[in-house]
Amino acid sequence: MIIGLFGFDFISSNKGCEALTYTFLSMMERICAEKKLCVYNFTYNKSLGRIPEQFPKIEFKQCTINLKNPKYWENAFKLLKTCDVFFDATFGDGFSDIYGKKWNIKTDLIKQMVIWSGTPLVLVPQTYGPYNNPILKKWAMRLIGKADLVYSRDGLSAKIVKEQSGVDIKVGSDMAFKLPYDRTKYKVDNERINIGINVSSLLWDSQWAKENHFGLTVDYEQYHIKILEWLMEQSKYIIHIIPHVIDLEQPDARENDYRVCLLLKKKYGDRIEIAPPFNTPIEAKSYIANMDVFIGSRMHATIGAISSGVATIPFSYSRKFEGLFGNLEYPYVISAQKFSLEEALGKSKLWIQDYEKLKVRGQKSVAESYAKLELLENDIRCLLEKRK
Repeated sequence: MIIGLFGFDFISSNKGCEALTYTFLSMMERICAEKKLCVYNFTYNKSLGRIPEQFPKIEFKQCTINLKNPKYWENAFKLLKTCDVFFDATFGDGFSDIYGKKWNIKTDLIKQMVIWSGTPLVLVPQTYGPYNNPILKKWAMRLIGKADLVYSRDGLSAKIVKEQSGVDIKVGSDMAFKLPYDRTKYKVDNERINIGINVSSLLWDSQWAKENHFGLTVDYEQYHIKILEWLMEQSKYIIHIIPHVIDLEQPDARENDYRVCLLLKKKYGDRIEIAPPFNTPIEAKSYIANMDVFIGSRMHATIGAISSGVATIPFSYSRKFEGLFGNLEYPYVISAQKFSLEEALGKSKLWIQDYEKLKVRGQKSVAESYAKLELLENDIRCLLEKRK
Protein backbone atom coordinates (compact mmCIF):
# COMPACT_ATOMS: atom_id res chain seq x y z
CA MET A 1 0.00 0.00 0.00
CA ILE A 2 1.53 3.29 -1.13
CA ILE A 3 0.20 6.51 0.34
CA GLY A 4 1.24 10.14 -0.17
CA LEU A 5 1.29 12.76 2.57
CA PHE A 6 1.38 16.53 2.67
CA GLY A 7 1.01 18.88 5.63
CA PHE A 8 2.34 16.34 8.10
CA ASP A 9 5.49 17.63 9.78
CA PHE A 10 8.08 14.89 10.31
CA ILE A 11 10.53 17.32 11.87
CA SER A 12 9.47 20.67 13.24
CA SER A 13 10.06 23.06 16.09
CA ASN A 14 6.26 22.97 16.46
CA LYS A 15 5.42 19.87 18.51
CA GLY A 16 1.75 20.27 17.65
CA CYS A 17 2.41 19.75 13.95
CA GLU A 18 4.55 16.71 14.77
CA ALA A 19 1.76 15.36 17.01
CA LEU A 20 -0.57 15.07 14.00
CA THR A 21 2.05 13.01 12.18
CA TYR A 22 2.77 10.64 15.05
CA THR A 23 -0.93 9.99 15.63
CA PHE A 24 -1.81 9.60 11.96
CA LEU A 25 1.00 7.10 11.32
CA SER A 26 -0.04 5.09 14.39
CA MET A 27 -3.55 4.91 12.92
CA MET A 28 -2.21 3.83 9.51
CA GLU A 29 -0.18 1.06 11.15
CA ARG A 30 -3.40 -0.28 12.65
CA ILE A 31 -5.33 -0.02 9.37
CA CYS A 32 -2.55 -1.57 7.27
CA ALA A 33 -1.44 -4.15 9.82
CA GLU A 34 -1.50 -6.95 7.23
CA LYS A 35 0.04 -4.91 4.40
CA LYS A 36 3.46 -3.50 3.64
CA LEU A 37 3.05 0.27 3.96
CA CYS A 38 5.14 2.75 1.97
CA VAL A 39 4.82 6.49 2.64
CA TYR A 40 5.82 9.25 0.20
CA ASN A 41 6.23 12.38 2.29
CA PHE A 42 5.83 15.57 0.22
CA THR A 43 7.57 18.23 2.28
CA TYR A 44 9.64 21.40 2.28
CA ASN A 45 11.94 19.89 4.90
CA LYS A 46 15.11 18.03 3.99
CA SER A 47 14.90 15.38 6.70
CA LEU A 48 12.47 12.73 7.92
CA GLY A 49 13.57 13.42 11.50
CA ARG A 50 12.99 10.73 14.12
CA ILE A 51 9.89 9.33 12.43
CA PRO A 52 11.55 6.35 10.62
CA GLU A 53 13.05 5.06 13.88
CA GLN A 54 9.70 5.52 15.65
CA PHE A 55 7.88 3.56 12.91
CA PRO A 56 10.38 0.92 11.70
CA LYS A 57 7.72 -1.21 9.97
CA ILE A 58 6.90 1.60 7.52
CA GLU A 59 9.04 2.44 4.48
CA PHE A 60 9.47 6.19 4.04
CA LYS A 61 10.51 8.14 0.97
CA GLN A 62 11.35 11.83 1.06
CA CYS A 63 9.77 13.94 -1.71
CA THR A 64 11.20 17.42 -1.31
CA ILE A 65 8.95 20.09 -2.84
CA ASN A 66 10.40 22.60 -5.31
CA LEU A 67 7.52 24.30 -7.09
CA LYS A 68 9.84 26.62 -9.06
CA ASN A 69 11.50 23.72 -10.88
CA PRO A 70 9.53 22.38 -13.91
CA LYS A 71 11.31 19.04 -13.54
CA TYR A 72 9.89 18.73 -10.05
CA TRP A 73 6.32 18.96 -11.37
CA GLU A 74 6.99 16.16 -13.86
CA ASN A 75 8.53 13.88 -11.21
CA ALA A 76 5.82 14.74 -8.68
CA PHE A 77 3.05 13.69 -11.08
CA LYS A 78 4.76 10.35 -11.65
CA LEU A 79 5.00 9.72 -7.91
CA LEU A 80 1.43 10.83 -7.27
CA LYS A 81 0.08 8.42 -9.87
CA THR A 82 1.75 5.49 -8.05
CA CYS A 83 -0.03 6.35 -4.78
CA ASP A 84 -3.15 4.45 -3.80
CA VAL A 85 -4.41 7.41 -1.74
CA PHE A 86 -3.05 10.86 -0.84
CA PHE A 87 -3.66 12.34 2.63
CA ASP A 88 -3.47 16.06 3.36
CA ALA A 89 -3.50 17.68 6.83
CA THR A 90 -2.27 21.19 5.91
CA PHE A 91 -0.55 21.26 9.32
CA GLY A 92 -3.92 21.34 11.08
CA ASP A 93 -4.86 24.95 10.42
CA GLY A 94 -3.05 25.92 7.21
CA PHE A 95 -6.17 25.68 4.99
CA SER A 96 -6.46 29.46 5.38
CA ASP A 97 -4.74 32.68 4.34
CA ILE A 98 -4.28 34.08 7.88
CA TYR A 99 -0.63 32.98 7.78
CA GLY A 100 -0.03 34.73 4.46
CA LYS A 101 -1.27 34.49 0.85
CA LYS A 102 2.01 33.11 -0.50
CA TRP A 103 2.04 30.21 1.96
CA ASN A 104 -1.61 29.46 1.26
CA ILE A 105 -0.98 29.30 -2.47
CA LYS A 106 1.95 26.92 -1.98
CA THR A 107 -0.12 24.50 0.10
CA ASP A 108 -3.09 24.62 -2.26
CA LEU A 109 -0.89 23.91 -5.29
CA ILE A 110 0.04 20.54 -3.79
CA LYS A 111 -3.63 19.61 -3.38
CA GLN A 112 -4.31 20.79 -6.93
CA MET A 113 -1.56 18.53 -8.27
CA VAL A 114 -3.08 15.53 -6.48
CA ILE A 115 -6.48 16.25 -8.04
CA TRP A 116 -4.93 16.64 -11.51
CA SER A 117 -3.07 13.32 -11.06
CA GLY A 118 -6.33 11.43 -10.48
CA THR A 119 -5.15 9.96 -7.14
CA PRO A 120 -7.89 9.94 -4.46
CA LEU A 121 -7.45 12.89 -2.08
CA VAL A 122 -8.37 12.65 1.60
CA LEU A 123 -8.48 15.80 3.68
CA VAL A 124 -8.04 14.56 7.25
CA PRO A 125 -9.56 16.48 10.19
CA GLN A 126 -8.41 20.11 10.08
CA THR A 127 -9.72 23.66 10.23
CA TYR A 128 -11.02 25.26 7.01
CA GLY A 129 -10.64 29.05 6.84
CA PRO A 130 -10.86 31.82 7.71
CA TYR A 131 -10.09 33.62 4.45
CA ASN A 132 -9.53 37.31 3.79
CA ASN A 133 -8.91 36.95 0.05
CA PRO A 134 -12.06 36.03 -1.96
CA ILE A 135 -10.07 34.39 -4.80
CA LEU A 136 -8.17 32.11 -2.40
CA LYS A 137 -11.42 31.30 -0.61
CA LYS A 138 -13.05 30.27 -3.91
CA TRP A 139 -10.06 28.08 -4.81
CA ALA A 140 -10.15 26.44 -1.38
CA MET A 141 -13.84 25.59 -1.68
CA ARG A 142 -13.21 24.10 -5.15
CA LEU A 143 -10.42 21.89 -3.79
CA ILE A 144 -12.66 20.68 -0.97
CA GLY A 145 -15.38 19.85 -3.47
CA LYS A 146 -12.95 17.76 -5.58
CA ALA A 147 -11.59 15.70 -2.65
CA ASP A 148 -12.77 12.10 -2.19
CA LEU A 149 -13.13 12.24 1.59
CA VAL A 150 -13.21 15.42 3.68
CA TYR A 151 -13.18 15.72 7.45
CA SER A 152 -13.13 18.88 9.52
CA ARG A 153 -12.03 18.83 13.13
CA ASP A 154 -14.90 21.10 14.17
CA GLY A 155 -18.52 21.72 13.35
CA LEU A 156 -17.94 25.42 12.68
CA SER A 157 -15.59 24.66 9.75
CA ALA A 158 -18.11 22.19 8.31
CA LYS A 159 -20.88 24.78 8.59
CA ILE A 160 -18.83 27.46 6.82
CA VAL A 161 -17.76 25.08 4.04
CA LYS A 162 -21.40 24.15 3.49
CA GLU A 163 -22.45 27.81 3.32
CA GLN A 164 -19.64 28.81 0.96
CA SER A 165 -19.45 25.79 -1.34
CA GLY A 166 -22.61 23.75 -0.82
CA VAL A 167 -20.45 20.72 0.06
CA ASP A 168 -21.34 18.57 3.07
CA ILE A 169 -18.21 17.41 4.89
CA LYS A 170 -17.84 15.08 7.85
CA VAL A 171 -17.07 16.37 11.32
CA GLY A 172 -14.34 14.53 13.19
CA SER A 173 -11.92 15.78 15.81
CA ASP A 174 -8.22 16.57 15.99
CA MET A 175 -6.17 13.41 15.52
CA ALA A 176 -3.69 14.48 18.21
CA PHE A 177 -6.21 13.55 20.91
CA LYS A 178 -4.90 10.00 20.48
CA LEU A 179 -1.21 10.88 20.79
CA PRO A 180 0.37 8.46 23.31
CA TYR A 181 2.16 9.72 26.43
CA ASP A 182 3.85 8.52 29.62
CA ARG A 183 3.58 10.89 32.59
CA THR A 184 6.12 8.83 34.56
CA LYS A 185 8.89 10.25 32.32
CA TYR A 186 8.83 13.38 34.49
CA LYS A 187 8.55 14.05 38.23
CA VAL A 188 6.79 17.08 39.72
CA ASP A 189 5.94 18.30 43.22
CA ASN A 190 2.59 16.66 43.92
CA GLU A 191 2.19 18.30 47.33
CA ARG A 192 1.06 21.51 45.62
CA ILE A 193 -1.25 22.26 42.70
CA ASN A 194 0.73 22.21 39.46
CA ILE A 195 -0.24 24.95 37.02
CA GLY A 196 1.12 24.64 33.49
CA ILE A 197 1.20 27.75 31.28
CA ASN A 198 2.07 27.55 27.60
CA VAL A 199 3.12 30.98 26.30
CA SER A 200 3.12 31.44 22.54
CA SER A 201 5.96 33.50 21.08
CA LEU A 202 3.68 34.11 18.09
CA LEU A 203 1.37 36.18 20.30
CA TRP A 204 3.86 37.55 22.81
CA ASP A 205 5.03 40.15 20.30
CA SER A 206 1.92 42.25 19.76
CA GLN A 207 3.25 43.73 16.51
CA TRP A 208 3.66 40.21 15.06
CA ALA A 209 0.10 39.39 16.12
CA LYS A 210 -1.23 42.48 14.33
CA GLU A 211 0.68 41.59 11.18
CA ASN A 212 -1.14 38.27 11.16
CA HIS A 213 -4.53 39.90 11.68
CA PHE A 214 -5.35 37.97 14.85
CA GLY A 215 -7.15 41.01 16.22
CA LEU A 216 -6.69 40.24 19.91
CA THR A 217 -8.83 42.21 22.35
CA VAL A 218 -6.76 40.87 25.27
CA ASP A 219 -3.29 42.30 25.90
CA TYR A 220 -1.41 39.01 25.67
CA GLU A 221 1.68 40.00 27.65
CA GLN A 222 -0.31 41.69 30.42
CA TYR A 223 -2.66 38.73 30.71
CA HIS A 224 0.22 36.37 31.40
CA ILE A 225 2.08 38.70 33.74
CA LYS A 226 -1.04 39.31 35.80
CA ILE A 227 -2.10 35.66 35.97
CA LEU A 228 1.44 34.60 36.89
CA GLU A 229 1.73 37.18 39.66
CA TRP A 230 -1.72 36.24 41.01
CA LEU A 231 -0.66 32.59 41.17
CA MET A 232 2.64 33.50 42.86
CA GLU A 233 0.77 35.21 45.68
CA GLN A 234 -0.61 31.82 46.74
CA SER A 235 1.75 29.20 48.12
CA LYS A 236 -0.51 26.29 47.13
CA TYR A 237 0.46 26.65 43.47
CA ILE A 238 3.64 25.71 41.63
CA ILE A 239 3.95 27.25 38.17
CA HIS A 240 5.43 25.53 35.11
CA ILE A 241 6.10 27.54 31.93
CA ILE A 242 5.83 25.02 29.08
CA PRO A 243 6.96 25.65 25.49
CA HIS A 244 5.33 23.80 22.60
CA VAL A 245 7.31 25.32 19.72
CA ILE A 246 11.01 24.84 20.43
CA ASP A 247 13.84 26.00 18.18
CA LEU A 248 17.22 25.65 19.87
CA GLU A 249 19.09 26.14 16.60
CA GLN A 250 17.51 29.58 16.10
CA PRO A 251 16.86 30.79 19.66
CA ASP A 252 15.78 34.27 18.53
CA ALA A 253 13.23 32.95 16.04
CA ARG A 254 9.78 34.52 16.29
CA GLU A 255 8.15 31.10 16.57
CA ASN A 256 10.42 29.91 19.40
CA ASP A 257 8.29 29.66 22.56
CA TYR A 258 11.39 28.72 24.55
CA ARG A 259 12.72 32.25 23.99
CA VAL A 260 9.75 33.71 25.89
CA CYS A 261 10.06 31.03 28.59
CA LEU A 262 13.61 32.23 29.27
CA LEU A 263 12.45 35.86 29.42
CA LEU A 264 9.91 34.94 32.09
CA LYS A 265 12.49 32.88 33.98
CA LYS A 266 14.83 35.86 33.99
CA LYS A 267 12.02 38.07 35.33
CA TYR A 268 10.70 35.72 38.04
CA GLY A 269 13.63 33.41 38.82
CA ASP A 270 12.93 30.52 41.20
CA ARG A 271 9.28 31.51 41.54
CA ILE A 272 8.54 29.57 38.34
CA GLU A 273 9.72 26.32 36.74
CA ILE A 274 10.55 25.92 33.05
CA ALA A 275 9.85 22.65 31.30
CA PRO A 276 12.81 21.16 29.39
CA PRO A 277 13.07 21.63 25.60
CA PHE A 278 11.22 18.59 24.27
CA ASN A 279 12.46 16.50 21.35
CA THR A 280 9.10 14.95 20.45
CA PRO A 281 5.40 15.72 20.94
CA ILE A 282 5.15 12.58 23.09
CA GLU A 283 7.67 14.10 25.52
CA ALA A 284 5.70 17.36 25.60
CA LYS A 285 2.41 15.60 26.31
CA SER A 286 4.05 13.39 28.95
CA TYR A 287 5.20 16.49 30.85
CA ILE A 288 1.88 18.32 30.45
CA ALA A 289 0.06 15.22 31.76
CA ASN A 290 1.56 15.92 35.21
CA MET A 291 -0.25 19.26 35.54
CA ASP A 292 -3.44 19.82 37.51
CA VAL A 293 -4.38 22.88 35.45
CA PHE A 294 -3.09 23.98 32.04
CA ILE A 295 -3.51 27.33 30.26
CA GLY A 296 -2.35 27.17 26.65
CA SER A 297 -2.19 29.32 23.52
CA ARG A 298 -0.82 26.61 21.22
CA MET A 299 -3.87 24.55 20.38
CA HIS A 300 -2.10 21.20 20.29
CA ALA A 301 -0.63 21.91 23.70
CA THR A 302 -4.20 22.26 25.03
CA ILE A 303 -5.21 19.07 23.21
CA GLY A 304 -2.29 17.29 24.89
CA ALA A 305 -3.51 18.59 28.24
CA ILE A 306 -7.21 17.79 28.01
CA SER A 307 -6.59 14.35 26.44
CA SER A 308 -4.31 13.40 29.35
CA GLY A 309 -6.89 14.28 32.00
CA VAL A 310 -5.72 17.81 32.89
CA ALA A 311 -8.13 20.68 33.61
CA THR A 312 -7.54 22.83 30.53
CA ILE A 313 -8.08 26.52 29.74
CA PRO A 314 -7.40 27.19 26.03
CA PHE A 315 -6.42 30.78 25.16
CA SER A 316 -8.04 31.32 21.76
CA TYR A 317 -6.51 33.61 19.11
CA SER A 318 -8.47 32.02 16.24
CA ARG A 319 -11.88 30.48 15.70
CA LYS A 320 -10.16 27.11 15.37
CA PHE A 321 -10.21 26.93 19.19
CA GLU A 322 -13.91 27.69 19.57
CA GLY A 323 -14.64 25.35 16.67
CA LEU A 324 -12.68 22.41 18.07
CA PHE A 325 -13.69 22.72 21.71
CA GLY A 326 -17.23 23.80 20.89
CA ASN A 327 -17.55 20.64 18.80
CA LEU A 328 -16.77 18.71 22.00
CA GLU A 329 -19.07 20.86 24.16
CA TYR A 330 -16.16 22.15 26.23
CA PRO A 331 -16.95 25.76 27.22
CA TYR A 332 -13.89 26.79 29.24
CA VAL A 333 -12.15 28.79 26.50
CA ILE A 334 -10.67 32.30 26.77
CA SER A 335 -11.89 33.97 23.58
CA ALA A 336 -9.08 36.50 23.17
CA GLN A 337 -10.70 38.08 20.11
CA LYS A 338 -13.83 38.92 22.14
CA PHE A 339 -12.95 39.17 25.84
CA SER A 340 -11.44 42.18 27.57
CA LEU A 341 -8.28 41.72 29.64
CA GLU A 342 -10.34 41.94 32.85
CA GLU A 343 -12.86 39.38 31.61
CA ALA A 344 -10.10 36.97 30.54
CA LEU A 345 -8.37 37.25 33.91
CA GLY A 346 -11.61 36.93 35.86
CA LYS A 347 -12.68 33.76 34.07
CA SER A 348 -9.20 32.25 34.29
CA LYS A 349 -9.01 32.76 38.06
CA LEU A 350 -12.49 31.35 38.56
CA TRP A 351 -11.77 28.27 36.44
CA ILE A 352 -8.40 27.63 38.14
CA GLN A 353 -10.11 27.64 41.53
CA ASP A 354 -12.80 25.28 40.21
CA TYR A 355 -10.43 23.08 38.22
CA GLU A 356 -11.95 19.75 39.28
CA LYS A 357 -15.14 20.74 37.44
CA LEU A 358 -13.11 21.40 34.27
CA LYS A 359 -11.40 18.03 34.60
CA VAL A 360 -14.72 16.15 34.71
CA ARG A 361 -16.10 18.02 31.69
CA GLY A 362 -12.83 17.42 29.86
CA GLN A 363 -13.09 13.66 30.32
CA LYS A 364 -16.50 13.69 28.61
CA SER A 365 -15.14 15.80 25.76
CA VAL A 366 -12.21 13.43 25.19
CA ALA A 367 -14.60 10.46 25.03
CA GLU A 368 -16.59 12.31 22.35
CA SER A 369 -13.38 13.00 20.43
CA TYR A 370 -12.38 9.34 20.49
CA ALA A 371 -15.77 8.31 19.10
CA LYS A 372 -15.43 10.79 16.21
CA LEU A 373 -11.90 9.56 15.42
CA GLU A 374 -13.12 5.95 15.29
CA LEU A 375 -15.46 6.97 12.47
CA LEU A 376 -12.54 8.55 10.60
CA GLU A 377 -10.45 5.40 10.97
CA ASN A 378 -13.28 3.23 9.67
CA ASP A 379 -13.85 5.51 6.67
CA ILE A 380 -10.16 5.40 5.73
CA ARG A 381 -10.10 1.61 6.12
CA CYS A 382 -13.09 1.29 3.76
CA LEU A 383 -11.52 3.64 1.20
CA LEU A 384 -8.26 1.66 1.18
CA GLU A 385 -10.15 -1.60 0.84
CA LYS A 386 -11.67 -0.29 -2.38
CA ARG A 387 -8.18 0.46 -3.70
CA LYS A 388 -7.02 -3.17 -3.51
